[in-house]
Amino acid sequence: MWTAACSLLRVIISVAASANLRRLVWGMFFRGEALAVNGALRRRWRVRWHKLWEYARGLAYVPWRPGWRVLDFGGGATLPVFYLASQRLEVISYDIDRKLTDWTQTVAQKRQWNLRGSTEDLTAQSLPPIEPFDWVMSFCVLEHLPRTTQLKTAQLLAGCLKPGGFMTVTFDYGPDAPVADALRNRQDVENLVQATGLQPVDGVLFEDTQERFVLDKGHPGSSFTFGSLFLRKQ
Repeated sequence: MWTAACSLLRVIISVAASANLRRLVWGMFFRGEALAVNGALRRRWRVRWHKLWEYARGLAYVPWRPGWRVLDFGGGATLPVFYLASQRLEVISYDIDRKLTDWTQTVAQKRQWNLRGSTEDLTAQSLPPIEPFDWVMSFCVLEHLPRTTQLKTAQLLAGCLKPGGFMTVTFDYGPDAPVADALRNRQDVENLVQATGLQPVDGVLFEDTQERFVLDKGHPGSSFTFGSLFLRKQ
């Protein structure tokens, strides 16, 4: 009963988060400000439904609040980075794409947000001693790394959390996902979680609904979905 109630509540929160994100998209569009989706930076009046829902769900499952310190991995100039900064969270976005990082910095300065972009490659080096984060998030980035690098990076990111901190990870999922090192099955997901050393929020690890969609216009013959993990450091 409690699990079902929590799931329903998070669906409601996800719907609200989706509406908030959509308003930010419109606001940035009318200000002439670009957004990045899957690495493509341009002015947008909408974000496709599946990507918007991925972001909204990722935000809804964590009880964030203003003042939190957030580490974003690989999401330079994306909607979650800008949205959380607009809500008075301190966000550092690590993305090796200089164009995306520079635009993150530009928007942060214009809006006077507590947001910083960095091109430090967290797959090649550990962070120097730094104040731990309340939240680490990464939206559909890890699967673009080789499998062994995925696990090492997940471990590094989890190590950046303070006790009680949260980690949100989404990823391309399914046997036909077009990315070479996408997570294909539950065992791949369990290996990723084990690498983090973190615990699933509410004890719920992962559920495959068996739904598959054509989510990548570049691969019209591939039906897959995105998976999501919501973890917490004890």
